[in-house]
Amino acid sequence: MQLAVQYLRNSSTLLTIIGACLLFLCAQISVPLEPVPVTLQTVAVLIIGLTFNKAEALKSVWLYLALGALGLPVFANFMGGFSILVGPRGGFLFGFMASIWVMCTVRERLAKVATKELLLIGLIGSAVVYMLGVPWLSMFIGWKAAFAAGFMPFILPGLVKSVIVAAALGYLRR
Repeated sequence: MQLAVQYLRNSSTLLTIIGACLLFLCAQISVPLEPVPVTLQTVAVLIIGLTFNKAEALKSVWLYLALGALGLPVFANFMGGFSILVGPRGGFLFGFMASIWVMCTVRERLAKVATKELLLIGLIGSAVVYMLGVPWLSMFIGWKAAFAAGFMPFILPGLVKSVIVAAALGYLRR
């Protein structure tokens, strides 16, 4: 068993695939709001950004986005296709990549990463997703509607997700 765990830690390709699969699975747990559903994808982004090294984390999100762009039904509600990436949800999906980069960069620069630091990094990562997603969405539905549909419904769930992920990872690191 320990050999298998060691292999998993050393296998960049396997971790990349695991990260993409985690994004896919979490995308399917959703509340189908329009134009952007509430999903557990941000939980996957938080887990990946707070635990993977930067290269594996970025490759995981890139693989997930590439599979979706190619038409595989990996996005929320088993949707796929390039049209999803250039549609109203695209900014949030590309925001995952930026969020991962920011979280990994901040985490790498901190000497100590305890639970409260994980929470802060997670909140920053979540903010990055909205900073890209809401303006992108506004190109389709206007600023006021984008703020109402692409930010407001996500505030409380986003805070709860960040707290739960940070607490769970902090506990597991003990």
